[in-house]
Amino acid sequence: MTIVKWHDQTAGRFRYNPPGGPPLVPAPASAPTLPSQWVRDTFQFTPDAAQAAVLDTAGRRVLLCCTRQWGKSTVTVLMALYHAFNTPETLTLCVSPTLRQSRIFLQKAARLLRRARVPYTRDPRDPLSLLLPNGSALIGLPAREANIRGFDDVSFLILDEAAKIPDKVYTAIRPTRAIADGRLWILSTPAGQSGFFFREWHDPSAGWARFTVKATACPRIRPDFLAAERRALGEHDFAQEYLCEFRPSEHQLIPRDLIDQAVLPGETCFGEEDDALLAGPDPDADPAAAEQEEPAA
Repeated sequence: MTIVKWHDQTAGRFRYNPPGGPPLVPAPASAPTLPSQWVRDTFQFTPDAAQAAVLDTAGRRVLLCCTRQWGKSTVTVLMALYHAFNTPETLTLCVSPTLRQSRIFLQKAARLLRRARVPYTRDPRDPLSLLLPNGSALIGLPAREANIRGFDDVSFLILDEAAKIPDKVYTAIRPTRAIADGRLWILSTPAGQSGFFFREWHDPSAGWARFTVKATACPRIRPDFLAAERRALGEHDFAQEYLCEFRPSEHQLIPRDLIDQAVLPGETCFGEEDDALLAGPDPDADPAAAEQEEPAA
């Protein structure tokens, strides 16, 4: 995909004219400041200690296994904007399980751009996109294999709510980074003991920068709220949604840890092709319920 460059002819398409003077966003420096400081200066967003550690990691391949409502999508949007501003004419892709979630990702980015008085528009060839003045683009995609092939030279690939993204989508989207050797961030709350997110998180040889944040460590989630959630959800669902534990699916007949314990040295454990067996049937699967793509709000 070729990014539309910013020049006098394209400038007229940018629908948002920043009021009150020039954009607040600092110009890219030869040695950019740390991302955590950049988002403070640019968007007046103050990350907590865990969020700052994620933003400032030197790792280009990052796994985030976090509680619900910690702000993992917000932190990733901030990193995507930092990357886009400091590397002109690059492409960032965010793949989410549904079109709605991809749209929410870009809406968060658009709100931050308005806060910083930065103009933006859509790439005319993709309805769910943001095109920045320096030619960098952010595009949101639903996790459907037929829609994600054809992109190339991706500088930053993001898989949001990755535990809900099919393995075949993960296999199809990874090669889009081959030319640029782009960043890869995979973020999710756990959901069962199968799928690429589960495997990557538990593979010590995969070379990821890993971050995990439980709800009990999030300063914005109150202990009394968590106590009520534990009573309402039960220990199994509470541990998965809030404590970042990969619990067996209710459709899984044999827990994963029992299978792993039964494997002797030299034997082969279940691999990717057997994850469907481990996970059991998907009660939400509906092949006819394909979403209709439409522009972001």
